[in-house]
Amino acid sequence: MEKEDGEIEFKNITAYKSGEYTEKADLVILFVKSTYTSEALEINKQLFGEHTLVMTLQNGAGNDRKIAKYVKQENIIIGTTKHNSVNLGSGRIKHKAIGATTIGSKHDAIKNLEIAKNVLEETGFEVVVSEDIQWILWNKLFVNLSVNTLTAITRTKIGYMAENKAAWNFAKRLIYEAVEVAEADGTYFDRREALESVRKVCIDAAEGYSSMYQDVLKGNRTEIDAINGAIVEQAKLYGVPVPYNSLIVDLMHAIEGSYEYNKEVQ
Repeated sequence: MEKEDGEIEFKNITAYKSGEYTEKADLVILFVKSTYTSEALEINKQLFGEHTLVMTLQNGAGNDRKIAKYVKQENIIIGTTKHNSVNLGSGRIKHKAIGATTIGSKHDAIKNLEIAKNVLEETGFEVVVSEDIQWILWNKLFVNLSVNTLTAITRTKIGYMAENKAAWNFAKRLIYEAVEVAEADGTYFDRREALESVRKVCIDAAEGYSSMYQDVLKGNRTEIDAINGAIVEQAKLYGVPVPYNSLIVDLMHAIEGSYEYNKEVQ
């Protein structure tokens, strides 16, 4: 139900706490923080049957490998969405940005992709099925490893990245390193196009706040290990130097460590 101020209130929605629903599901959408992926899967493993599709739209890399412990590879759908929201508390959110949700598979799963696409479209989402989801995921990772981390450190809106020269220069270094790792892994990008893609996100979602920024404000663990940390770990496999991404990982862990420290000194 839409209110006069533009807010939409949903009523009479059946909800369960994690682990309480016991029937097999047709489709499970995994959208928890990547730091909680394994825990969420284990607690809710009763949802997974032989034909259950599991879709991850999470940040970071490696979530699909964790899902593969519970369902068949061809039942795993991976993707990304351009929707952005801010948690206002007390069951309220602000939907800051809208865009396409892109899904794909690393295996031959055309039928399953069409099933998931139809479900999302029935609820009003714009959905694109990609034949090269690995390229899409790397492109998303370029955004997260630069925009998420730097807006969390500077505590700014997403648009700040495109406005501040120093912030953008640092973002370039992070992205250039990631492009080299992606190429070593077999996915190729034009560096200028990769930068322009990130810059466009900063402009289109200028008034939004990244998820990592929100985590830092709330004193929560961030997804740094699944984002820049994933770049650092993959870079080791190929011998690619990534000093800026390594620095960001250490810096974000230092910020996380400051939560308790600041409580003690207050």
